[in-house]
Amino acid sequence: MDVLVGLLAIAAGLSIALAGLRLFFFMLPIWGFVLGVIVGGAGVTAVFGDGFLSTFLGIIVGLVVGIIFAIVSYLYWYFGVLIATGGAGWSIGTAIFATIGVSNGWLLFFIGLAFAVLFVFLAVAINYPIFLVIVSTAMGGATIAIAGLLLVLNKIDRDELGMGATWSRINDHWILWLLWIIGAAIGIGAQMTSASSMQLPEEKWAQAPR
Repeated sequence: MDVLVGLLAIAAGLSIALAGLRLFFFMLPIWGFVLGVIVGGAGVTAVFGDGFLSTFLGIIVGLVVGIIFAIVSYLYWYFGVLIATGGAGWSIGTAIFATIGVSNGWLLFFIGLAFAVLFVFLAVAINYPIFLVIVSTAMGGATIAIAGLLLVLNKIDRDELGMGATWSRINDHWILWLLWIIGAAIGIGAQMTSASSMQLPEEKWAQAPR
């Protein structure tokens, strides 16, 4: 199970980081599903103290939230953008505080939620969410891919996912730092290259063209 989850995380992370805006609308439901699973699973972990996606309840809640996020992201492209941006904020917020020693599940959950809200607010306030999505998804995708790699190599336990353990490992190994920086930089470069030829719909709350 750990290897399967790890391989899926690697695939999802690389897709998120490298997809580029040419695949932007196609990827939104996938981002929505992945982030919904993370939010749902992390919520159950925070409430009951179980490992991330280690219980039947955690898996079911994660899948349900993931499906809801995917459907809404498919129907309303701008909502998908905000979900992707908020998810990146969640990942970055929990990573920062886990790195400095915060380990309480409840506290990390609300810290991640606060960062997610902040990133969404910034995306709405500047009215140009695409740049935030490019940077945040490249960084978040690189983190997810490294988490999957660590899981496959048995360097991290599945029940530690969603609690900042990935960034704790990255912080302890310069090679992982280098991999993260290179992965994020390549992702940003790939997406910025396709951004110049990408025309966004004028109507935000509508289904994206495909």
